[in-house]
Amino acid sequence: MKKLLLTAFISISISNLSLAQCCSAGNPSTNNGAFGLSKNVLNVSSSILHSYSDTYFKGNQSIDWNYLKNMRFNFAMLSLEYGLTSKIKLTSEMGYFIDKSLRYGFIDQKRKAFGLGDLVLGFQYHLYNNRSRMITISPGMKVSFPIGAFDQMNGNIILPIDIQPSSGSFKLNPTVLITKQFPSSKLSASSFLSGEFSQRINTERTHYKYGNLYRANLKLIYQSSEKLNLGIALHFQHRNKAENKNEIMQYTGGSYLDLQPSFSYTLKQNYTLNTFIGIPIYKNVNGIQLTNKYSLGFGISKSFHLKTLKPQIAPDIL
Repeated sequence: MKKLLLTAFISISISNLSLAQCCSAGNPSTNNGAFGLSKNVLNVSSSILHSYSDTYFKGNQSIDWNYLKNMRFNFAMLSLEYGLTSKIKLTSEMGYFIDKSLRYGFIDQKRKAFGLGDLVLGFQYHLYNNRSRMITISPGMKVSFPIGAFDQMNGNIILPIDIQPSSGSFKLNPTVLITKQFPSSKLSASSFLSGEFSQRINTERTHYKYGNLYRANLKLIYQSSEKLNLGIALHFQHRNKAENKNEIMQYTGGSYLDLQPSFSYTLKQNYTLNTFIGIPIYKNVNGIQLTNKYSLGFGISKSFHLKTLKPQIAPDIL
């Protein structure tokens, strides 16, 4: 009984700490802003994302802390992209958390969740194209629908919000993609900017508001051959503090900078292999937080050229 009360006391005392900015509820970010689809082309991609976190930070310094030993997730995602016109691309994504778990450090216990994440629908518009300077600008918008499990329980204990499969919240995600080509060069550059604005969660167990999230991704791509592209990116994100029951959570939010090497290889029949690794190089968090150690992604995609359906009755008969 004493051990149970002690465990409960410690849990309540540290409830103001953010479990992990590395493993927020809902679908993980893919940082995918590529336009590159022609009219009536459908691109189908399947990917696996893995993330592992075991390092505590206070401000911008790592510290020893024994609340959580580690957190991780394995997420399988299916994405569809369709070129509706030469300027408009429609997108959708849905995924499943195979394993989303945390392990405590002060007691030998593990909490695990699994299930569907969020459904994300969006579009991207090819707004501006300067052929002489080889610059394009493509704004877009995504909407996340919390169709997956939320407020999951482990026995009689509600799981922390950071390992819930679904975010439990509708989200708006405006984006802007800027690309730059270089004459007579195999090098190209892109900048992908996005924001994330969430609806307040009001359920029987949870009254929570995620902090606004802002991302900037700067990427250089080198076309090594007709089939192989090598990439290196700097990914910056800043999240504002969250609210719980209308109170600001002081130990949430912060700024992060990752280095992300990647490559893609085109196979026969329009198949493409993609992979990346995320390596944190700077973190500055509010209070004490568990932060990401690394992330990995691997995927395969295939493009289909859809033919325009012909009318079944000839116009001259009508």
